[in-house]
Parts: sequence; C-alpha cells; structure tokens
Amino acid sequence: MNTNTITANMDGPRRFYWPPKYDLEETPMISKSQKERLTALIYQNILDEDERELKLMELEDMTEADADYSLYQFSSGKWE
Repeated sequence: MNTNTITANMDGPRRFYWPPKYDLEETPMISKSQKERLTALIYQNILDEDERELKLMELEDMTEADADYSLYQFSSGKWE
C-alpha cells in the first residue's frame, strides 16, 4: 500500500505554472471623456505650438491612470 502523495505546485514535480489572471488583463487605456478634457486643458494652458503638439501626441498612448494623474496636474497647476 502506497501512502505517499505528490503535491503539484510551482516548486513541485510538475513545474508548470500559469500566471494569475490579473497579469493577463490589459491595462485600460485613456477614455474618450478623459481625452476630451485633457485636449481642452492642453489648448488652454500650453501656448507653445511644438510643446502642445507633443502633449497631444502623448494622449494616444496614455493609460487611464496616467490620464487621471495628468488631469490632477492640470487642475492643481503643476503640469510639466
């Protein structure tokens, strides 16, 4: 009679590990309303055309969290 049991985990004999679900989810990108508000703020607060165009191009690759932070910076007057 065999009473030994095999535990299958990351360090165990099966060595197969699938990452948790939260690692596979995509990062939410900037929403339409965030993009509209930031665009309006950029046009209101940045006078240099070259700098304005750079900021507008940055919006395309911005995540939702980055957009929230940028909105906070503009609302507090700490934009870069």
